[in-house]
Amino acid sequence: MTEEFPRPTRSLVGRVAIVSGAGAAGDGIGNGRASAILLAEAGANVVCVDMKHDLAQRTAELIEEDGHGKAVAVEADVTSEDDAKKIVSKTLEAFGRIDILVNVVGIGGAVGTSEEVDMVEWAKGMEINVASMVIMAKYCIPHMSKNEGQWRGSIVNMASVAGIRGGTPHLLYPTSKGAIVVSCVAGHFQLI
Repeated sequence: MTEEFPRPTRSLVGRVAIVSGAGAAGDGIGNGRASAILLAEAGANVVCVDMKHDLAQRTAELIEEDGHGKAVAVEADVTSEDDAKKIVSKTLEAFGRIDILVNVVGIGGAVGTSEEVDMVEWAKGMEINVASMVIMAKYCIPHMSKNEGQWRGSIVNMASVAGIRGGTPHLLYPTSKGAIVVSCVAGHFQLI
């Protein structure tokens, strides 16, 4: 085959990104805030999502202060389908499209081995660490698929080396991060 494909641009100017877990305490930097800031530095407009509005708002302010892109803060629980719909609606209202979804939300969760773990805490941890990514993808993909051109959208799910190697004294965290690794490898979040 000699079919040639144009090289995609590395610029994110005009693109819109949603970052869940975009807050961080004070002016600290966590994975979500760092992702949001770096996307803005590459030219994207960013929707900063967090359960605590003030933390998401501070990330949006840092982006605006840097002058790289526009940002809005949305308070939401990404384990709630209603909140996921609200995030998508506010994103479309503010920027008119969705190009990138970065799922960062995650917790250490239930403590203990399989003999000790509280199954209610386990289920809640899996909901936060894994189901939230599926919920957000469920409501973002239909809008990403409307984008035209070579690149319709991209979904990034934050996993961990613990999902491949284990290495923590608790069962939930490496199991949930392993589920993210496997689902991404299997293409469950692939957008064509």
